[in-house]
Amino acid sequence: MKTVLIIDDNHDYREAFREILEEHDVEVFESDCPDAAYELLHTIDPPDLIVCDVHMPFTTKGNASEFIESREVGIKTAQELAWVYPGTHVIALTATDAVEMATVKSELSPIPAYQKPVGYKELLELVHCFLACNDFGGLQ
Repeated sequence: MKTVLIIDDNHDYREAFREILEEHDVEVFESDCPDAAYELLHTIDPPDLIVCDVHMPFTTKGNASEFIESREVGIKTAQELAWVYPGTHVIALTATDAVEMATVKSELSPIPAYQKPVGYKELLELVHCFLACNDFGGLQ
């Protein structure tokens, strides 16, 4: 069974993503922030795909107010995870306008970034593409 880790501070988005993927026999792990994702990754085998939100806080724990919510958090998280887990595909999703999207894609390169919202069919095609692909560089 293929596995996906979703890192996104939006509970509704994570839940919808989980329901869609589980209907298609994908095991889903989820985290509301990078801090919790790192803790989770120490307890599971590396997932086949990590989907990382770009704009989120580093943590949602008691000290969350010490961290600034920004796109830098998601970008650095995606870059770090791609480096630490070279056998895992990492993609970024973000709700932003087209102008900022170009900057996000540039900052994340070679990690692919996609704009939210992502529709049901588009989400399935995107995930299937990454889970079925053996050549990370060929998907950009």
